[in-house]
Amino acid sequence: MQRVIQFWRAINAHLSGSDFDFINIYLNKKEQNLFFAMRLYDQRHVLNVAYTARRLAQKDSANINEKLLMKACLLHDVGRTAEDIFLFDKVFAVLLDKYLPKTAHKLAKYNNSRNRSFWKKRRHALFIYYHHAAIGAEKLQKIKLYDIAEIIKYHHAPPKYGDCRELIILRKADSLN
Repeated sequence: MQRVIQFWRAINAHLSGSDFDFINIYLNKKEQNLFFAMRLYDQRHVLNVAYTARRLAQKDSANINEKLLMKACLLHDVGRTAEDIFLFDKVFAVLLDKYLPKTAHKLAKYNNSRNRSFWKKRRHALFIYYHHAAIGAEKLQKIKLYDIAEIIKYHHAPPKYGDCRELIILRKADSLN
């Protein structure tokens, strides 16, 4: 049911003035360039994750770096850009991963060519679906956001002892959205 809700939110995604204000508070121009390179539904998703994470952090008694957490939330999916993956590619990837995960992993293939056939686009989208965390981390390292890159890189990895509170909250907020 959560996937149906996610799809509904994606096709109805929009940003409000207060969303733009929120983005301006936490992201500088270079970071905003990465943010706005995502599709609108991914922008909406990461904003929802950030809002949820802020609520979770307020309930958490541990010392949390709010600015780090908000940046990580807003940038956690920058590995998925508008040119790499479309909504139906994402649906295709989710379904294939759910029902035929071995096949999905075998089909996933990076393709940096702009002239991709229909199937090459789907294979590239699968690659992005599986590797967007590492791709996003690389993009963040290029603009010297090493601490955020480290969080983003592991946001889909299984939890392990020693994970920072910001990563733990990001994972929880992402799973709720």
